[in-house]
Amino acid sequence: MTKQAIPSGMTEKEYYETMADESAFLEWYKTQDLPKYETPSVTADMVAYCFVEGQIKLLVIKRKAHPYQNKYALVGGFVDKHEDAYQACIREVKEEVGLEIPLEKVEQLMTVSTPGRDPRGWVITISHLVYLPAIAVDQVQAGDDAKEVTFLDVDFKTRSFRDGEQLLTAEDFAFDHYQILLESIKRIQGRLDWNPTFLHLLESPFTVYEGTELVNLISPRRPIVSNNFLVKFGEYLEEAGVKRVPKKKPRKVYRLKAEKTA
Repeated sequence: MTKQAIPSGMTEKEYYETMADESAFLEWYKTQDLPKYETPSVTADMVAYCFVEGQIKLLVIKRKAHPYQNKYALVGGFVDKHEDAYQACIREVKEEVGLEIPLEKVEQLMTVSTPGRDPRGWVITISHLVYLPAIAVDQVQAGDDAKEVTFLDVDFKTRSFRDGEQLLTAEDFAFDHYQILLESIKRIQGRLDWNPTFLHLLESPFTVYEGTELVNLISPRRPIVSNNFLVKFGEYLEEAGVKRVPKKKPRKVYRLKAEKTA
């Protein structure tokens, strides 16, 4: 770095921050001896739900390595230097469980920066909601960080998670993932009426009966009847033909407007 002549009465820091051009400032900043900020690591974690045969399920892994060996954990990992958190989500889902997901089914949930949340060091996580297709149940495969991959049953009414008959508590999860899960349910329920991104859980195209079933699982304390589904959510949908049902009249089917194909 070429040493610059600092004007009289001005400190080196003042000169490079206010007088030098940006390239000179950046060169100085990397080499100067002033106190440096520690750099945290950043992870992207996914709260990945799917809607399968009338049940909401959550994709998790069991960790095969320390820390939190054998604990349940959200799918996720460290964000690489040349990607953003959304790209990290898509990559991690592919690496960990062998699934490819589109960007429109990934939604940022919250950033968690609690000191000491990761025993490996200073790690900030950006958690996301991910809406998986029902076929994910049959497609997942354990990646490098997973001892096994499983789908938990989710009860939005009691905000609880089960692996078969086992009711899981915060102690069963790695890091602070249980608290992130509880926040994910609050987010989905809190935005039910004005930003229903949870509709991405429906297989396109879908009937109003399927949509009503999903809504009532998410908001069991405020159930609706099928006649009200289009009243509440019709602005987000468009007709996509009809579905033939044995011994019944054909039913109209719908899809999210954002899913319209060219």
